[in-house]
Amino acid sequence: MEINPEIIGFIAGGLSSALFIPQIIKILKEKSAEEISLLTCIIGIVSSALWLWYGILQEHISMMVTNSIAVAATAVLVVLRLIYNGEKN
Repeated sequence: MEINPEIIGFIAGGLSSALFIPQIIKILKEKSAEEISLLTCIIGIVSSALWLWYGILQEHISMMVTNSIAVAATAVLVVLRLIYNGEKN
């Protein structure tokens, strides 16, 4: 049985994108994002955006979808970091 590589891409990319969800939930519950590194988030956005671009160039739908989600989730982390860090100042 041959497995379509796009399925593997969706599973791998989906798991990578899902890494951000527990952190977003934790921040929203605790209303604190002090432990979030802004530099790490920026690197994550740039990395995912480059993988997204690569996926577009190679026409890999799994890379396009999962890295779009990763960019969006990391951007949410940045916004939450700025919101909750700004409330304490």
